[in-house]
Amino acid sequence: MMGTIGKGQTEGFPLDNLTYDLLTIVQEKSKALEAYGRYCDDARQDPEILRMLEQIKREDTNHVQQLSQHLARCLGRQQQGTTGESRPQTTRTTQGSSS
Repeated sequence: MMGTIGKGQTEGFPLDNLTYDLLTIVQEKSKALEAYGRYCDDARQDPEILRMLEQIKREDTNHVQQLSQHLARCLGRQQQGTTGESRPQTTRTTQGSSS
């Protein structure tokens, strides 16, 4: 909710830090998954490296699925107006924080 600052939120930013972090991780890992396809193509001549890259891709796919579930839960809390965080507030802006 814009205007209401929950624990871990900054003025004018509708997501708490944990939700923002999860969103960023899912986005970055998804980009990596796309790149692994190209890396695997390049590693076709080296079966050991190919197996390793395929394993990393499988693990990252699993991580994205798990993180997406947690992200959905955090977004649900955002819509309800609670963050449920237990860590101290931090900010994503260049303004100082008094926490």
